Order: sequence, then structure tokens, then C-alpha cells
Amino acid sequence: MELYQIRYFLAVADALNFTRASERCFVSQPALTKAIQRLEEAMGGRLFDRTRNAVALTDLGRAVLPNFRQIFDTANQTREQARRLSREQKELVRIGVMCTIDFDMILPGFAKCQDGPLSIDMSFREGNLEALTDALDRSDIDLGVMCSPYETPKRFTARPLFREHYVVAIGNDHRFNGRQQVDMSELHREHYCERIHCEFSNYIDRLLRDRDVALDVVQQSPREDWIQAMVRANLGIAFMPESIAREAGLAFVYTADCAIEREVNVLLQAERPVTQAQQAVVDSLATYPWLASPQNDLSLHT
Repeated sequence: MELYQIRYFLAVADALNFTRASERCFVSQPALTKAIQRLEEAMGGRLFDRTRNAVALTDLGRAVLPNFRQIFDTANQTREQARRLSREQKELVRIGVMCTIDFDMILPGFAKCQDGPLSIDMSFREGNLEALTDALDRSDIDLGVMCSPYETPKRFTARPLFREHYVVAIGNDHRFNGRQQVDMSELHREHYCERIHCEFSNYIDRLLRDRDVALDVVQQSPREDWIQAMVRANLGIAFMPESIAREAGLAFVYTADCAIEREVNVLLQAERPVTQAQQAVVDSLATYPWLASPQNDLSLHT
């Protein structure tokens, strides 16, 4: 079993609702449900009785609940102690960047902290939303640059950086080319290239279902560059952040009747002390003039 599985179990046990638990854990409901199922396989039985209207702990779930709470608390205390010892030895800031954020675009925002009095080393790692929030919980990274359609859990502090539109990326020969915007209904039965790691995929799916719009998924990939190549080759359309579409040189249109935006934030664990080096990195990102960047349509937060 993994620590994040125990965290998801505790969230469901407290909320007795899979949807609210997934929002608290900052993950999609399918990801949370799958993690619970794997934990149940490891435990050899169901932990929850789940009906259409209610969720309740099984006898096994009630029996393991105190032990799981103790395991989770002890692991966090141990990792916090190890993190403090490591921090005393060096000023290294470990940064997670979500794989759906254009790294070239945000990298200049880190440069300003190198001009201050502190000597700061930075290391970067990439991951999807679930992997990076789990890394923050385990103290494997010190801060994360990420976004989600869900409300930020209270265990994190979020510093907003900028907002940007989600757009429909299209090939140069697509019938939408030359237009600035389309209605969602016009996407019905369009060939679609699905970005596996898109943090807004479930949110966009709900918007489409509410409007009785069905996409014909013809390609799927976790790689952003592959999806971009598929769109460029006119294999299908794809929802993606505007900065990604611009960086890839793709044509795109906005959804006129349903604007989709994401807010990119820098996240830290709320209950952990922040070092001077970590704060310098956060401040560098938060004060970077995003409106002056090549993606000059980004909304700046101050």
C-alpha cells in the first residue's frame, strides 16, 4: 500500500462522500476511486459500502481506520523531521511543475530569485496533478507550480500567478480555421485527440455532457508534443491551454458560449515552515511581469 492511498481512504472516511473527498485531495474522482480499490485489494476486502445515496465504512474499514490514521501521522512527522535536517545542510529548493504547463514560458519567473542575497539551488521535476500533490504531501518537493478546476485544499497555501484560457486547437485545414470562436455545440462528433494528463479533462467532459455534445475520441496520449503533432496533422482537435497552443504554433479558437479558464498557482504545504530560499522563489514567481511575457494575453495577479 502507498501513503497517498491511505490519505485518500482517510478523506473518504471523514467526508463519507467520494466527490467531496476527491476535491479535498485535489485529484479527480476516478483517480481517488482507483486508489481506494487498490488499497482494498491489498487489505483483502472492501473498506466502504457504497450506494447511490450513501457511503459507509464496512466493518473492515472501521477496524483499520485508527491504524491508518496513526500510520499517516507518523509518516508525516518522520518526513517533516528529515526535511528539517536536510534544509539545515543546504539551500536547495525542489520544484514540481505540472506537465501541462509550458516550462519555457514559466522558467524566466524563477530567474529573479538568483539576483538576491541568498545562494539558491533549484531542482525541477515534472508530473501530473496527482503526482505533484502527492509529492508535496510526502515532502519530496518544496513547492509546486500547478492548477486544477477544484478548490485548493486547506493543507496547501496557494499564491496565484496568472490566468489563461483553454482553447480548441485545430489543424490548418480544419473547417474552423479563420474563425476566432465557436459554440460548444459545433464540436459535436468532432474527431478528438485526448490529452491524458489534462487536469481539466473531467471538468470539460461535464461541460460537454451538459450541452449534449459528444466528441469522437480518435487518439489519446500522455505526451503533449504527440497531441500537438496529431492536431497539426489534422487527425483531430484538442482542448489545451492557450499558452501551449501558441508555443506549438497551432491555430485555435475560443469557445464563445462557455469560456474555460485555468488559474496557475504556486503551492506549498500550509503547516510546514517556509525557508528564506523557498520564499524567495515564490516571491520571484509571484512578482514576475507575466503580462510582459510572450504570452501577453495572460492575466496578471498582484
